Amino acid sequence: MWFLMVVLATLWSAGCAIPCEEARLKCAYRKGCGTALQNYLMMCSSVLDNPEPSRCPEVCQYSLIALTSTEEGKNLMECECSDDFCEEQKRRSDICRPQVMAYVNQTVVSCRIAQLICAADALCSTALDYYNRYCKAMFNGKKCTPRCNNSINILTRQEKAAKLTTCKCDGHEDYDCHGIRRNMDKLCFHKHKHHKNSTRHDKTPDLYPTVVLTSKNLAGKVNASFLVLVTFFAFVT
Repeated sequence: MWFLMVVLATLWSAGCAIPCEEARLKCAYRKGCGTALQNYLMMCSSVLDNPEPSRCPEVCQYSLIALTSTEEGKNLMECECSDDFCEEQKRRSDICRPQVMAYVNQTVVSCRIAQLICAADALCSTALDYYNRYCKAMFNGKKCTPRCNNSINILTRQEKAAKLTTCKCDGHEDYDCHGIRRNMDKLCFHKHKHHKNSTRHDKTPDLYPTVVLTSKNLAGKVNASFLVLVTFFAFVT
């Protein structure tokens, strides 16, 4: 939590570091940050394409949180614009600042945000992919295989998966968030606790399958040349 607060505090400070073009390219060609950047460009298009945006969609807020959770994304936030287009993009994206800061200050986030933060990190994203691959039977309530258990252990050791262990189902997932939680407790951890609340107070990790806004679902949806040609903005310096 403190890391994101420092990132966003720096984001809205006066200092600038490297040129935005250089920072954008470093992010675009880094697996985790590149995914977060693609998500941002897609999910925040209604903000970036609007000369006077009046609101910041939730999916845009989420993509910005994920982007600023990466080291390359942090550098992007501190970059220095070299043209008016970049500056204009910064100004437009400022509409998202209050909501993003509000999310950053939350100790427990939704599982959708937690997944995006994990997917923005190369190692965590790989571990999450293995989890999704080997735990399908558990998702469906059948069994928790040794491979599934192993993938859970690997995923929970990833630094950027920390919020997955405390995240809450917000009811807007396109999968059975609570059902998967029950299946994991019953099949992998041999618990039979009935979940009445969306938050957890025990030490059993809660991990859920990747849904929207991940590299698997967005692969090929954003033209690679677009990433190379667009001058990145970042929030506001």
